[in-house]
Amino acid sequence: MLRIMDVIGSSPAAPPETGDSVLSPETDPPVPQTRRPHRRVFTAAFVLGLGAVVAVSGAGVAAWDAGYDGRVLPGVHVGSVDLSGLDRPGAAKTLATAFPFDTGRLVLRTPDGDIAISFADFDRRVDADSLADEALRAGRVGGVIERAIGEVRQALQGTTIAPRLDLDAAALTAAVTAALQTLERSPVDSTILMTPDGPVTTPAAPGRTADAGPVLAAALAAVRAMDAPVEVVVPVEAVAVRPQHDDTAVELARLQAERIVGDIVIVWGNKTWTIGAATVRSWVRFESRPDGSFSTVVDTSQITGTLDDVAKAVLRKPVSATFLKDRSGKVIGAVAGKDGRRLDVERTAARIAAELASRADGRIFTPVRVANAKVPPRLTTEDAGRTAPLMTKLGTWTTWFPINDRNYFGANIWRPAQIIHGTVLKPGQRFEWWSGIGPVSSARGFGPGGIIRGSYTDPTGALGGGMCSSSTTLFNAALRAGLMINARAQHRYYINRYPLGLDATVSIIGRSVQTTSFTNDTKHPVYIRGIRTRGAGGRGYVTYEIWGVSDGRTVAIGRPVVTNVRKAITKEVIVDTLPPGVREQTEYPSNAMDVSVTRVVRNAGGTVIRRDTFVSHYVLWNGVIEVGRRR
Repeated sequence: MLRIMDVIGSSPAAPPETGDSVLSPETDPPVPQTRRPHRRVFTAAFVLGLGAVVAVSGAGVAAWDAGYDGRVLPGVHVGSVDLSGLDRPGAAKTLATAFPFDTGRLVLRTPDGDIAISFADFDRRVDADSLADEALRAGRVGGVIERAIGEVRQALQGTTIAPRLDLDAAALTAAVTAALQTLERSPVDSTILMTPDGPVTTPAAPGRTADAGPVLAAALAAVRAMDAPVEVVVPVEAVAVRPQHDDTAVELARLQAERIVGDIVIVWGNKTWTIGAATVRSWVRFESRPDGSFSTVVDTSQITGTLDDVAKAVLRKPVSATFLKDRSGKVIGAVAGKDGRRLDVERTAARIAAELASRADGRIFTPVRVANAKVPPRLTTEDAGRTAPLMTKLGTWTTWFPINDRNYFGANIWRPAQIIHGTVLKPGQRFEWWSGIGPVSSARGFGPGGIIRGSYTDPTGALGGGMCSSSTTLFNAALRAGLMINARAQHRYYINRYPLGLDATVSIIGRSVQTTSFTNDTKHPVYIRGIRTRGAGGRGYVTYEIWGVSDGRTVAIGRPVVTNVRKAITKEVIVDTLPPGVREQTEYPSNAMDVSVTRVVRNAGGTVIRRDTFVSHYVLWNGVIEVGRRR
């Protein structure tokens, strides 16, 4: 083996040609100098360096490496720790022991107390493996000459490697984040809910959070420091988080709801309805807004369900226009229809909602007026008027009567109305009762009824008896229509179901005929409508209506003038035709009197076109009660 001392003791090599020199990679270029007292040191370094080069150039480098195969060359330190001659595991172990970077803890100082995270939890340690590899490489780089020079220098001067630490930043981040999660508190919103008893609220509570970013940055900076203490303290500041809906917003909503809830008074004409506060409360709910406030919402769909009674009161069915046809079915005129009426539920509900909204703004309670909607008939007046001239009711009258055997149970009164219904009188045409109803026979629906015979009333003594109720009714309708009256006769005695002095009896007894008649003295046709009605309590009704095109005439009927009154009495008569003691009234008292009634008819300009005075002479008619003779 060629030893270094042998090399140093040998003869110096020849100087390089043309000024060239052999230098180590770490050696600075020589600077020309004047001879100085240190020349001897320089010469010795040069000789040593040259000797090292010569020695390494041969088998010396191999022999040197072989002696430290797999071990750190002499003179290698990490910090102050000497690793000379140690293999890699030994060097790593020595470093781990010398630098206990995993001993200690990170302390997060929070408002809830300290939270400790061990250094070992995020693998804080000396970078032993990397440093051991670097120590093994020390002096073993470059070509043969460079390594030779490096190893000589390594042996003489040594190599110091700065220690390094390593840690698992992801584990530290996870540990800090998990620790800060324990500080998180979600804020609790205040709530408000409408119940049958009123609004119910719950209070709000603030939340809390901690920003992990600054805490993590401070922790990483502290634990990465080589001289970090065994306990690294990082303060943590918690920040309060306000709830989205606080108690103030809830209180405002509650006050608004209390202003809204109260009785609602609905008015239509002189009728009123009240929707109670409890019902109003059931319509109210609360909705949260993005800005943190609450809105008080009225569910108008529930309002409509409370308006049924109002709707029934307001409802009026429409009446379609009708055509007036003569007996052959020909249309001679049209009667105007009438619009119906219904509750406009949507508009009324909207008015109620508006009233509640005004209350929310602090206004006083006010009644809500009903909104109506027009309901047109199926056949409108306009549509009918395009087909036939529109007629109006010129005159009408209704008479009631008891349905009994004296009028063939109503048939003798209703049958003439049925026959006359649809009669059309052209301008100037005359209506006469007997020609108007035709023959009176049982085949045509007539039966026996009452008739006045001399001094007594025969309840079933005449075919068609009782039809005077029908003739009197038609006469009064024509009278009020302003038509020309041609004939009229009063009954023998006054019957109080008829207007005083304006009854009109009809009869045919032998050659003696009593009738009623009138003439259409207008410029347009008139139409007669007969209406039969059966009422409650055994009552019947007959109505006549006279329709025509109005020429503007008006009718005024004066009050009856009564004179020559004689009071009637009621007397009892003993008869053998009744069971003993049984009483039956066969005649009803009616005073004797003279009555006059004046009618004045004026045209559209107010000029009198007719003045009629109808005079009636009623005889005295005493009442009779028959009593069965006692035996």
